[in-house]
Amino acid sequence: MGRKGLIIILLICLVIILVGIPLTPSIVSLQDLQTAPEKIEINGTEYTLATYLQRDFMPISPPDGRPLCAVIKVKAPGETAISSKIDATRLWVVKGKEIWETEFANEEGSAIGDTLKKIGRAGPKWGPGISVDVVVRIIDLKSGKNYLLRASNQAIHRTS
Repeated sequence: MGRKGLIIILLICLVIILVGIPLTPSIVSLQDLQTAPEKIEINGTEYTLATYLQRDFMPISPPDGRPLCAVIKVKAPGETAISSKIDATRLWVVKGKEIWETEFANEEGSAIGDTLKKIGRAGPKWGPGISVDVVVRIIDLKSGKNYLLRASNQAIHRTS
């Protein structure tokens, strides 16, 4: 392979990274996502999922808006140090039979008291004004066990 071929491969990898296509897609099925629980219990602590999904249509945005941005909050009421117990590592947004899967953005997630917050960026241009299901993969940091946690019928909002 010549230098030109190497440059093309590097550019393709860069595009994949920038648009948020996971390089290591999961093997979680649509049925697994649709039947994921809305509450999970890990080591006696109950966790739920809250979301805020939005598309940006501000005047400086492209005419058809910016891609979907998903803010997720894993909540454990009464906990004081949630980040030492769990982590959220993957995000799925489900619209009918369509699935957007991604890892969370490489930015500092925040964990304050009973809430772990993470962001998924560069999603599809679905909505706004529709509802989707959101699923995250939770890892128990003590045992390494994975869990799916779902929030159903989450609205995609429009900022303008």
